[in-house]
Amino acid sequence: MRLVVTGLFLALVGGGIAYAQEEADSAASSRVDELEKVKSAFRETWVHPDADFTQYDKIYLWEGQFEYRDVGPAQKTRSSRMSTRNREFGISDSDREKFESVVSEAFVKEIQKGKKFTVVDTVGPDTIIMRAAALDIISLVPPETIGRSEIYLASIGEATLMIELLDAETGDVLAVVAERRKMGNPSGQIDMMTMPTNSVSVLSDVRRWARSAASKLRSELDKAIAAK
Repeated sequence: MRLVVTGLFLALVGGGIAYAQEEADSAASSRVDELEKVKSAFRETWVHPDADFTQYDKIYLWEGQFEYRDVGPAQKTRSSRMSTRNREFGISDSDREKFESVVSEAFVKEIQKGKKFTVVDTVGPDTIIMRAAALDIISLVPPETIGRSEIYLASIGEATLMIELLDAETGDVLAVVAERRKMGNPSGQIDMMTMPTNSVSVLSDVRRWARSAASKLRSELDKAIAAK
């Protein structure tokens, strides 16, 4: 059981593929043969039929995994000659570090708000191991333009969030959730309240993206652990 789901997890992490919404269903249903698809706040949720979340009250957070779509090297500036057809842009190493730091911090802080479980730093009985990954990460933020210019974006990027929950003692996979999510204006469009895109607003959007995903997961876990 563990090998089946972990294989899917590692294939996604190692392959760096575009795990789009329509691909998620076929990929999960063909490879996670021992899990059952259920409805939840996430686009894709697969749970083992024998999983009993009420026996857990602790969560151990595995180090997050990040994989980026290969769209070429990051550009420092954007000239008027750059093709307007470019919609995905390379992310520099320094920006990747900021992205990963912001996502990890926001995610952990939100998970720690759980009412029915405690986040722990050691693995033991009654503990769920949570392994999270942001896959096929893309940036829609173009490099700075030569000369003064303001950029307005409804979405600064997107990524597929995939989370695997395992029993800490047996290693059995309890559940897998996956969802491709956009980062940016919650309304999904540019309006009169939209501010120009800059380094501060980008990190704010990334933080909100991570917090929103973690909040949904925390809520689902609280309900599952409290269920009788």
